[in-house]
Amino acid sequence: MRDNEFTKILGWPGYRVYRHEIDETAKTLRLWVRRKRGNRKLICSGCGRKFTDAHDYNEREVRDLPWGEYRTTVVIEVYRVCCPQCGIKVEKVPQLPSKAPFSKRFEDAVGLACESASVRQVARQFRLAASTVRAIDLRYLQRWSATRRKDRLEQMGVDEIYFGKQMKFITVVSNLETGEPLWFGQATE
Repeated sequence: MRDNEFTKILGWPGYRVYRHEIDETAKTLRLWVRRKRGNRKLICSGCGRKFTDAHDYNEREVRDLPWGEYRTTVVIEVYRVCCPQCGIKVEKVPQLPSKAPFSKRFEDAVGLACESASVRQVARQFRLAASTVRAIDLRYLQRWSATRRKDRLEQMGVDEIYFGKQMKFITVVSNLETGEPLWFGQATE
C-alpha cells in the first residue's frame, strides 16, 4: 500500500501520510503525517489569529481509531507560531482537541461508547485505564455541551434528594419542560 492510499483512508483534511510502519506481530500501525503543500494557514491556539510562518515544529504521537485489528498511532508534525499577543504557542489542529495523546475521532468513539456502556467495559474495549476513559468522556461531554443547541429556560424546577446520613440532601435544578437536569450539587448550610 502506498502512502497516498493511507492518506485517503486516514481522512484528515489538509494532511498527508508521508511514511508508514506496520508491525504484524504486535498488530500496530504507525503513520507519519504532515501538512499538504497548500495547507499553510497556522492558527494560534491561544487567540485564534492566523499565520503563514512557523517558528518551529516538533512531532506529536497520538492514538487514532484502530484499522481492523491494528492499533493505530499517528505521528503528526505540529508547528509553533510566534504570536505577538500570546507569545510562542502551538498551532491549533482540529484533529487534536486537547493536549492528551488521542485524536478527536478516538475521543469521540470513546465518548459514544460511554453513552451505552460502563467505564470498565469501554476501558476493556479500547485497552485503556478507567481513569483515562473518564477523562476522555469528560472532554467529549464538554465539547458536546459547547456545540449543542440550548433551549430557552421558561420553567425551572428545584428538588432535593435524600442521600443518607453523611451527605444529607442533593439539590437538583431542572428544566421542567424538557426534564433535562441543569445543575445538581450539595446545598451549603
